Amino acid sequence: MAKSKKDKASKKALSKGGLYTQEAISNFFTHFGRRPDNDEVLRKAGIARHRLSVLLDDDEIAQAVETRIDALLATPFRIEPSDTPEAVYLKAELDEWYFEIASAALNALLFGYSVQEAVYEVKQEGYLGLQWIGEKPMQWFEPKNDGRLIYRQDGGGTDREVDQFLKFFLTRRKATFEQPYGKALLATLYWLFFFKQNGFKFWAKFLERFGTPILLGKCEDTETEDMNQALLNAHAQSVLSIDAKDDVQVLSTQGSGSANGAFETFNKTLAQQIQKVVLGQTLTSGTDGKGSYALGQVHENVRGDKLKSDIRLVTPTLQAVVNALCALNNWTVHKVILGERSKPLNKDQAERDTHLKNAGANLSESYFMREYNLQEGDLKPAAEPIQQAFSALQKRAFSFKASVQKQSTEQQEVEELTDGQGELQLLTNEQIKQLAAESDTPEALLFNLTRLIPDATQSQFAASLDQALYAADVLGYATAAKGK
Repeated sequence: MAKSKKDKASKKALSKGGLYTQEAISNFFTHFGRRPDNDEVLRKAGIARHRLSVLLDDDEIAQAVETRIDALLATPFRIEPSDTPEAVYLKAELDEWYFEIASAALNALLFGYSVQEAVYEVKQEGYLGLQWIGEKPMQWFEPKNDGRLIYRQDGGGTDREVDQFLKFFLTRRKATFEQPYGKALLATLYWLFFFKQNGFKFWAKFLERFGTPILLGKCEDTETEDMNQALLNAHAQSVLSIDAKDDVQVLSTQGSGSANGAFETFNKTLAQQIQKVVLGQTLTSGTDGKGSYALGQVHENVRGDKLKSDIRLVTPTLQAVVNALCALNNWTVHKVILGERSKPLNKDQAERDTHLKNAGANLSESYFMREYNLQEGDLKPAAEPIQQAFSALQKRAFSFKASVQKQSTEQQEVEELTDGQGELQLLTNEQIKQLAAESDTPEALLFNLTRLIPDATQSQFAASLDQALYAADVLGYATAAKGK
């Protein structure tokens, strides 16, 4: 009985498969004791987590991912407190390395976790700064569910924990006790990428076969070779000469238009699904050509929510780098803040607060600072109310005269204030004659009147001035009449 070829193949694989080579032993000890990645998508697909980077070569996925990365990199940041010399040095370090730190930390969104390594040097200003910081291959490290980070590239097979305070910086997304590697966004996109790539391959083969018509020639048995050569030449030259007894037909697929429409719908659906996964509900997906202002507002709100989520993911890593620099240089703790200093004014909320204030509601200072993003000292305490001369109080004594004349409350109060004032002291005839004799012009009259009654009130001075001007005019007319 002949031996099975399967047994020979297995023995050949055992004897010459390289199980005892140095590379195999090194790989064995590298992954010995490593917790398996229990991501269901990766397990069914049969790929390692770091191999998801091939998805970034797809044009649709790359465009959507770049949109989120660009939004994060365009976000301004600041150091608080900002009025210290150390804050200037920290700002300079982050200005130089912000792109590398933020983009590497955001890779945790795509792969579940990312690890960065920092190298320090002494700067010209005399402090320890960053010489280099960047992302290391994620397959070299294993995050544990207790927060530790294990380095496994040395091939020793032992758990070698690395420092996460000064040297290495770990960023994880949606990590749990059962899945310490985090949740990879690219794992969610894997099957969309798979069907999209294979759909294009199928469509390319379809076009290769049925995109160009097939020529069918009918001829005698003895002329088959000549007919084949003529048909081949016809494809290249688009010209064919045949005998009257021969026959040539063009074969094409039936309903090719429906096939084109089916592939276009298939490709459009996959593109929309990819955009929804990466960017959320966008304006370009699901609108069916019917855009509106409301859809644009939803689009902007979702983009803002995604940006806030990315900021929350990246900020702890940036803060860890700042803490490391502060610890190495014995500086006080500083805080890095991403985003605009002041958020845009909510018009609806401002109008509501205005109505509440007019209705008598007393809004606290802490409310304004929280809702309108104000700083300490921006709000000044309210000044003491000034007592108005005309208060128009309702509690007044009964006045028969006012009731008969139907005077309003304000008119009655004016009458009372006028009656309560003393009589004005006007100029005597001798004083008027003296002013008229000594004054040639209205300016001289004003000057002489100021010297005559220096302690007069404003109302008394105005009344005296009007009296003097009127008397001067009358005396002037009388003198002119006598001269004629």
